[in-house]
Amino acid sequence: MKRGLTYFLSGSAYIAGMSLTITSAWLITMASAQPPLLTLSIAIVGVRFFGIARSVARYVERLTSHKDVFDRLTSLRVRLYSKMTSNPVQLIRDLGSGKLVKKVVDDVERAQEYQLRITLPHGAALISVSAGVLLGVWIRPESFVITVPVALILLVYIPFRVKKACEVSAREIESAESEYAALIQQASHGIAEAALYGYLDERLSRTSEIETRIWNKERNLLIPSQRFQFTFIALMGATLAGLALLAQHYSDHMADVQITMLIFLPLVIFEAIIAWYPNLFAAGKMLLARNEIAEIESRQAAPIGEQKTLIGPVSTFKARDVRVAWSEDAHFMQPISFLAKSGECVVIRGRSGAGKTTFALGALGLLDYEGSILLNDNELRDILDPHLHIAGSIQSGHIFNTSLRENMKIASPNATDDEIMKVLEIVELHSLVEEMRDGLDTHLGALGRPLSGGETKRINLARSLLSSAEVLVLDEPTEHLDHELADRLEQRLLSLSRILIVITHSGWNNGSTTVNFER
Repeated sequence: MKRGLTYFLSGSAYIAGMSLTITSAWLITMASAQPPLLTLSIAIVGVRFFGIARSVARYVERLTSHKDVFDRLTSLRVRLYSKMTSNPVQLIRDLGSGKLVKKVVDDVERAQEYQLRITLPHGAALISVSAGVLLGVWIRPESFVITVPVALILLVYIPFRVKKACEVSAREIESAESEYAALIQQASHGIAEAALYGYLDERLSRTSEIETRIWNKERNLLIPSQRFQFTFIALMGATLAGLALLAQHYSDHMADVQITMLIFLPLVIFEAIIAWYPNLFAAGKMLLARNEIAEIESRQAAPIGEQKTLIGPVSTFKARDVRVAWSEDAHFMQPISFLAKSGECVVIRGRSGAGKTTFALGALGLLDYEGSILLNDNELRDILDPHLHIAGSIQSGHIFNTSLRENMKIASPNATDDEIMKVLEIVELHSLVEEMRDGLDTHLGALGRPLSGGETKRINLARSLLSSAEVLVLDEPTEHLDHELADRLEQRLLSLSRILIVITHSGWNNGSTTVNFER
C-alpha cells in the first residue's frame, strides 16, 4: 500500500506538471482571441491548482519514498544478519575473503538505491506517459498511432536493452575494481618490504595496468549509453515532428487551441523519462548489487538439529576423532582425540600448517567439524549458547576501534572496572592503563593508540579471561612476548580452575596433557 502510494504521488507530480503546461498553452491561445474573462477563469484556476499540486505531490512523494526505502533497508539488513548468523561456517569463510563484508556494506545500499533511482522513477514514468498518451487521444485520437509506439520503445525496449548491457559491463568493472582494491591493500601493507627488496615499481605498474583496464571498461560502457541517449532524443524529436504534422494535416478540423495543445504535448509528456534515464544508464552496479543480495537471501542455511541449554558448569571437554575444515572437500588435518577436566591444561603442538588454528576455530564453535566435541557429554553443536561455556583468543584476534573498556567488555558486557583491571593485571597490562591519560577510556584501534604485537596479544588474552566460560581455547597466547613474561603468564594461567586448551610452538611444558598434530 505504501509503495503504491509512492508511485501514485511521483506519477501525479509529473502529470500535474504536464497539465500545468497544457493548461497554460490553452490559456495563452484562448486569451489571444480575447474571449470573456469568465471563459478563461477555469483555466486560470487550473494553472494555479496544477502549479501547487505539482510541488505538494513531489514533496510528499520524497518523504514517503525515502522513508519506505530506509524502512526496507533496515528490514533487509536484519534479514541478512539473521541469514548469516544462521550459518556461521559460511560467515567465517566469506568474512575471511572480505566478500560478505562488501555485500553487506556496499551492495545492500546499492540494492535499495536501485529501488529509489530506477524502480520508482520507472513506475512514475509509466503512469505519467500513459496519462500523456490518453491526453493526446482526447485532443486528437489519431495521435495514438504516434505516441503509443514511442512510449513502448522508451518505457520497455530501451530500458531492457540498457539494463542488460550495463549489468554485463558492471560485472566486469566490479571484478576489476575488487582486484584493484586488493592490490592497493597488499601494496599499502607491504610498501616497506617492496621498497626494501626493489619491487615497488613492479607493484605500482600492476596498479596502473588495472587502472587502465577499468578506464577502458568504463569507456566501453559509455558507447551503448551514448547510443541509447541518441535514440531517446531522436524519438522525442520524431514525436514532436509527428504530432506537429498531424496537427497541420487536421488543422481544418481542429481548433487553434487543440493545435497548440497537441504541439506542446510532446514537450512535457517525456519529462519523467528525462529525469529517469540518467540513472538508468548508471544502473549496472545497482542491478548487480540487487542480484547479489537476492542470492544471499535465497541461500539455504545448513540444517541445525535440536539445540539445548547446558545445565551447570562444564567440568569435562572431550575431543573424539575430531577433524575441522573450512569446507567439506578441504580436509587436511589428522583426527585428534583428548580429554581435559577442570583445572587441567591440554597443550597442542605441531608443525605449521598442520591444522592447529583450524582446530581451535572448530573447538570454539566457529567452524563445523567431524567427529565429536563433548562438553559434559553434550555435543558442542547441539548446545544452544556455547559461548557461555567456551571462549578464547585466536591468532587473528581483533582490536576494535573503540575504548579499551569497550574492547574488554565484549567478553562480559556487565563487567565492572575492577574486574577488567583484575584480568589486565594477570597479563601485566595494568601499568600500561595507568600510563594512559584516559585510562580505560583510552581509544584503541586504527584511529586510537597504536599497540605493539605483544600488547594486542595480551589484550585479547585478557578479554578471554574476563569471560565466565569454563573452557578457554588459547591460540599462541604468549606469542610476541619475552621469555620471562611468557613464563609468568603461563604460571598464572595454569593456576586457574578452568579447562585450558593451549595451541603453541614453544613453552607450556607443565601442561597436564600434550597432543602432537601430525600432517
